[in-house]
Amino acid sequence: MISDDKLIEGCIENNRHAQKLLFEKYKSVMLGICLRYCKSRDEAEDVLMEAFMTIFTEIHNFRKDGSLEQWIKRIMINSSINNYRKNLKHYFHTDIDDVDDRTMLEENEAVDATSTKDVLKVLQNLPEGYRVIFNLYAIEGYKHKEIAEMMNISIGTSKSQLSKARKMLQEKINI
Repeated sequence: MISDDKLIEGCIENNRHAQKLLFEKYKSVMLGICLRYCKSRDEAEDVLMEAFMTIFTEIHNFRKDGSLEQWIKRIMINSSINNYRKNLKHYFHTDIDDVDDRTMLEENEAVDATSTKDVLKVLQNLPEGYRVIFNLYAIEGYKHKEIAEMMNISIGTSKSQLSKARKMLQEKINI
């Protein structure tokens, strides 16, 4: 197995073999990230490919102050959010400013009761705004203020959509 440093060097030199190896090494994990944000597998695969194109053109900017996987993951998340924004006019989006950020059940309880594949399917069927906010908050660990800035929405909208996403997930998973 070739080290990440060698893969980075090869990709900087536009070596197609190195690009293929980098893609093969990270595609499964990164597709899983894209699937959480996208409505369908086809859409997730499109986002994945666009993100890898960005990775290959921007890899010379990788500063090595963190892991390559984390850098790639961040690009996947940003690409997924950009895809969401680009398609926002096609999605139903609820804007409610004041909703209580109630404590709901832990994600681990939902995963224990249902298979990962089933949870992913339920996540993909959430309305777009709910899904993106849920992923950013519950899975990626962003705070509502950060989400509001990234998504160009109010903090209240972020809280509202998270609350509604959690409620929908609970209903669909029947917990």
